[in-house]
Amino acid sequence: MAVNRLLYLGLLVLSAVFYFASATWFSWLLLVLMLALPLLSLLASLPAMLSCRLEAELPASVEQGARALLHLKLRSWWVLPLPDAQIRLNLRTRDREKDMRYLSRLSRTEGVLALPAEECGFLAAEFKRGRVYDALGLFRLPMRLPKPEPMAILPPERRPEPMPRLDQLLQQQLKPKPGGGSAEIHEHRAYRPGDPVKDIHWKLSLKTDELIVREAQQPLRRKIVLALHTPHGARERAESLGAFRWLSRWLIENNVPHTAVWMDGEALQSRSVSCEADWMQALRGACLAPESSAELPQPLPIEADWVCPVGGKGGRAHE
Repeated sequence: MAVNRLLYLGLLVLSAVFYFASATWFSWLLLVLMLALPLLSLLASLPAMLSCRLEAELPASVEQGARALLHLKLRSWWVLPLPDAQIRLNLRTRDREKDMRYLSRLSRTEGVLALPAEECGFLAAEFKRGRVYDALGLFRLPMRLPKPEPMAILPPERRPEPMPRLDQLLQQQLKPKPGGGSAEIHEHRAYRPGDPVKDIHWKLSLKTDELIVREAQQPLRRKIVLALHTPHGARERAESLGAFRWLSRWLIENNVPHTAVWMDGEALQSRSVSCEADWMQALRGACLAPESSAELPQPLPIEADWVCPVGGKGGRAHE
């Protein structure tokens, strides 16, 4: 701290002038004390300076427009009060950066820093530089800094337009159960060579004068994919993520497992969604995708029975 050093230098000069002007034992003692004061301050503060560390807690996600708080706390094992610390914090959002300084004078108490959350996407708190000072503020040492995970800013749900035909996903389709066996649903068909004898429906066969087989059926699980586009504009991005949030929640509420895919930079990301926790993880991952992410490849390099594009240029779902 430049102010502390100037003050100390001024006191040292006054002590020297007082010593040469009076030449008494008191002036000599005062001069020696002023000369030794920086060293004494450093020795007393050094254990706390070496063990000092910063703890930062940032929520994993927050709703767009809500109040987001970054909790900061200084820690040290030394019993003496913590010295001052100066921390440089860089706030990186989806499309811009903002530098600021946060001076901690709170010792071991917790500090709270309000963060902007007006636009959906993400906010990363990156600690670029941290310095801890001795009790007099004359010496400084670098301090260990945390690396908190980025915070996702979730958009509100938005009913997609145009609305895909979701009713067809609730229509249960059946397929023969491999290997046969027991099942709640069966279908009857004519006997084919190689069918197990135990599957023959004898009563129905006697009535129709031909061999009828009871074939076990099981539900056909179609692979449903929500292809999420992440546009560059803030408004378009909020609409796309909001529509994905609405569609994915609707599918979960109707017990329809699905897969969410999106681009994170140049890499295609996918996540299976079958519960609310999976849904939130997929939404958070999509919000953390950077502004420069590429467009989804066409066609998608993923096997799917039903693909629903969400956001971007849009389009209707297709089988």
